[in-house]
Amino acid sequence: RTPSYHYLFSHPLPGDDSGAFHGCEHGYVFQTLLRNWRPFTARDYELSNRICDYWSNFMKTGNPNGEGLAEWTSYTEESPC
Repeated sequence: RTPSYHYLFSHPLPGDDSGAFHGCEHGYVFQTLLRNWRPFTARDYELSNRICDYWSNFMKTGNPNGEGLAEWTSYTEESPC
């Protein structure tokens, strides 16, 4: 069996009161924040870099974890989040 990794993106986007909605993480994942009208801050760009590192590691190895990143535990029945 291959481990499964889940995530919940709850970071609200700046610029209005929409909050974190379905698909709002795409600009972070694909590092396209500069192509958006929202007033992103240095914190947003750091978050985008971290997310991209996790996703890139997962695509390369099947595991999102890597050097310098906080541990992303796999989904289990005992630890679903």
